[in-house]
Amino acid sequence: MWDFIKREVVFVIALTAAVISAFFNPPSASWLEAIDFRTLALLFSLMGVSEGLKVSGLFDTAAGILMKRAGNMRMLSAMLTAVVFISSMFFTNDVALLMFVPFTMMLLDKERVDEGYVIKLVVLETIAANLGSMTTPVGNPQNLYICSFFGVEAPAFFRTIIPYSVISLLLIVISFRIFLWKSGSVEKETRAVRKMDKHRTAIYMVFLLVAMLSVFRVISWQLLFAAELIFLLAFDRNILKRIDYILLLTFVAFFIFSENLRSIDAVRDFISSPMASHPVAVSAAVSQIISNVPAAILLSSFTDGFEGVLIGTDIGGLGTPIASLASLISLKFYFRREKGRKGMYMAFFLMLNIVLLAILALFSAIIP
Repeated sequence: MWDFIKREVVFVIALTAAVISAFFNPPSASWLEAIDFRTLALLFSLMGVSEGLKVSGLFDTAAGILMKRAGNMRMLSAMLTAVVFISSMFFTNDVALLMFVPFTMMLLDKERVDEGYVIKLVVLETIAANLGSMTTPVGNPQNLYICSFFGVEAPAFFRTIIPYSVISLLLIVISFRIFLWKSGSVEKETRAVRKMDKHRTAIYMVFLLVAMLSVFRVISWQLLFAAELIFLLAFDRNILKRIDYILLLTFVAFFIFSENLRSIDAVRDFISSPMASHPVAVSAAVSQIISNVPAAILLSSFTDGFEGVLIGTDIGGLGTPIASLASLISLKFYFRREKGRKGMYMAFFLMLNIVLLAILALFSAIIP
């Protein structure tokens, strides 16, 4: 039980919050109405796509290509950061870090790179995943939920978020130039990479495309969910075992918790006023405490416009390690290193994250 609590601490917190808040809003039909089954179905479908693409060998192939193209440490680091930034747009920030952070540390250890350099690259990859994922509705769970809750159409979504994606990319390039401008040749040989299953990859890429169309209501989410579930049951049942069902239950717990909080007049009044005047700042600040996904679920009901919550929770993924669950993935991977320097990692992580969050927050205050 203790191992489960440590492994699924976010779910435990969400469940505890839902149970405690139930004393203020006992179980009723409102709980069922508060659960966004559309978001859950889309999240299930995207997790299936991500796991299917992992198994297909797509990410292994991408890693092999990186090693063939990299001629020096500067190029290798730049390519790794760029791949994380781009892949997070389509396969979520969590998946991008799960695939490339361990790979990064393995490659740098092979090249006997200084531990400080390893820390800087892993932190920058984490930032790239959190900021790159904001670019699309399927890049992270909060975007998925916000698009579903507010019924956001594609033009409005991209018009709102693209300026932040562009400035984020510029900040990553500048950060790379400051902290990771290191030369040195890189060995071309790498681990054996199994051949990519092109047929399986193509099928899951189609499901990814359909999922993006479903987010913007071009295709019914029920159709997507049914089609992918039938496919997995008939042809790829092992993927069903790899899906993170605890994450889905975490969403359910947060839906109920948010509904219970909304039923408390004092809490509703306390949140509504600042959300009306400073939605970006409030969303970013709340994300630092409870993470950006639950912050999006909690705060969406307190505003009529999606823009403030979208921008606030997306840039709010920077800051503390808790602000984005994806950041905790990198932190766990690094802290398992025998020669890891945990204090140095946390110091650099907080410094760079807080600086970039402040710049993006200032940017949000300047642009209309």
